[in-house]
Amino acid sequence: MPPTSQPPGSERDRLGREVRTLLAPHARRRVFTPGALLWREGEEAGMLVALERGRVKVYRVLPNGNAVTLLLFGPGDVFGFMPFLDGRPYPATAQALDEIEALVVSRSDLKAAFARDPQVALALVRLLATRLREAFDRIERSSVPEVLPRVAAALAALLPEGLAEGQLTVIELPVRSSEFAAAIGVAPESLSRAITKLVEARVLHRLAPRRFQVLDVNGLRQAELATAS
Repeated sequence: MPPTSQPPGSERDRLGREVRTLLAPHARRRVFTPGALLWREGEEAGMLVALERGRVKVYRVLPNGNAVTLLLFGPGDVFGFMPFLDGRPYPATAQALDEIEALVVSRSDLKAAFARDPQVALALVRLLATRLREAFDRIERSSVPEVLPRVAAALAALLPEGLAEGQLTVIELPVRSSEFAAAIGVAPESLSRAITKLVEARVLHRLAPRRFQVLDVNGLRQAELATAS
């Protein structure tokens, strides 16, 4: 989830749109059913995915058999290019959480795209740099005692792009609360307490255990910035 202090994912969204435009001539459209695996940990073939609809979780199975969710991707995200860059297998498994539609580019087609248009490679490098900056932000947030900013940032990342101030919308956790908590680096109990605070502050209204109406978009984004100072 994009833990940035600017409008959620704005720079990454812009770069994602640029990458999708550049990749369109080299990609083919695919639909994956809920629960389908895009790839498994250890696979080497690889494919770059530009997600247009639906959500994907990336997880790893620990030696004790427990699965840990590492990343969550939604519409507009571009991912899966790590094996293209370092030549090594995928370090985790990617699974469709619901029916997804995506533009997919194979390893051989991506290499051909690099040769024909160096701008494709440059755009992917810029996108990777943005991801690294987000990772540094995530590490910084992990050192902050307050959990609320991290939870607010993760929830704000679920907001539809271009949502106007004062406009009501509904967001839904794409995975179980425990998985969502693990993906953003907080304890499930801390996630629950942070959401309760946002509900009590009239920022959110709980519709179901994983479904919320956002009553105050600006309030949610302000909570994202409420780090200790």
